[in-house]
Amino acid sequence: MAAIKEAKGPDFSALPEGCIARVVSLTSPAEACRLATLSPNFKSACDSDVVWASFLPPECPQTVSRSVSSLKELYFSLCDDPVLIGDGKMSYSLDRHSGKKCIMLSARALSITWGDTPIYWSWTCLPNSRFAEVAKLIDVCWLEIRGMISSGMLSPETHYAAYLVFKITPASHGFEFQPVEVEARFAGDEAGKREHSVYLSRENNNTHGWQSWRRFRHAGGSLMLAPAEGSGNYPKERRDGWSEIELGEFLTKEGQDGEVEMSVMETKGGNWKAGLVVEGIEIRPKDGK
Repeated sequence: MAAIKEAKGPDFSALPEGCIARVVSLTSPAEACRLATLSPNFKSACDSDVVWASFLPPECPQTVSRSVSSLKELYFSLCDDPVLIGDGKMSYSLDRHSGKKCIMLSARALSITWGDTPIYWSWTCLPNSRFAEVAKLIDVCWLEIRGMISSGMLSPETHYAAYLVFKITPASHGFEFQPVEVEARFAGDEAGKREHSVYLSRENNNTHGWQSWRRFRHAGGSLMLAPAEGSGNYPKERRDGWSEIELGEFLTKEGQDGEVEMSVMETKGGNWKAGLVVEGIEIRPKDGK
């Protein structure tokens, strides 16, 4: 019996580099990096400007001035090092996995009630902030922070989330057991109204024991139970040294240019609060989607 020959698929690496680049440009940044490991021919095609031009938003090469040797280098530069836009009051970067736009509104781009009243808020610079100024809460009983962004600044057909980026100083008070109400939604979208409570401080969990709960009971008059540790109601530490808490989610659509409203509110508790440092609100794809 004649030997059965092993069936082989087509050798795509034998295709012209331009053809490979065209096919890879229809995938994703993550896939392009993976395919680049298949062969030298694939690597050359996957690293080409033809591929990475398709992953960059159309305005990037024209509006971003970076000393780079290729569009791939520009892409990862924008993932790792946001560029300031809007007179330095916003930053622009890309999500490493998807290439979708990420925008951060600085504290100066937000509406902070009594933000320009020196007895309530102060403005200062911090070395680990991407912006020239951050807002530091001195003492208020009415906390109200609002932000707004046009969805036209973001990538279409993308599931976004908004995050307050902040610090709580060691001398802070008023946030230990007091939740704040947060939200992110399109303006006028009452059906999408999803205001919910979060905590800006982790001091309200059980690691401090029963005495912490008793102090809260005496100070506030009633016992408030905090959400379970590890839930999305608590802030997370970021790699840049700041903390963040999710405000809400929304979906952008092709051709849509609505206003997205974001808010952080604590106006019902009546307790005085201090020690919150606000860098801004970041809007980025939810889990890279």
